[in-house]
Amino acid sequence: MIWLWIWIAVLVTAITVEALTSDLFAIWFFPAALVSMILSLCGVAAWIQIICFFIIGVALVIATRPLCKKFLQGKEVKTNAEALVGKICMVTEEICNIKEEGEVKISGLCWSARSLDEERTIAVGEQVEIVKIQGVKLIVK
Repeated sequence: MIWLWIWIAVLVTAITVEALTSDLFAIWFFPAALVSMILSLCGVAAWIQIICFFIIGVALVIATRPLCKKFLQGKEVKTNAEALVGKICMVTEEICNIKEEGEVKISGLCWSARSLDEERTIAVGEQVEIVKIQGVKLIVK
């Protein structure tokens, strides 16, 4: 009968730890403790209950935790200027790194731009790809 109370305590602890951390680790021991509690009610030996608890708990962590983490994290959405990286834009003022001049237009806005290739000059009207943002300047290729 003592093992029944131990498994109830493990159940409550697993739920409490998961509620406090939300790290998807302790929750997998809830079903393991539930199975062990049922085994305890059926009069199964304590060592079998303990082995079942660990086998079920570890199996659930290994089998389902990575999948759940991937599903719950979702996709990272780029916002603001970060969303411009990878987009194509039009050169509106010749880009020359030596003169530190150049401008592109994207989504109706004009941005200062520099070429990724230090030696290359990019003419007005060319389409370029934004590869990164450095301060308030777009770096294009």
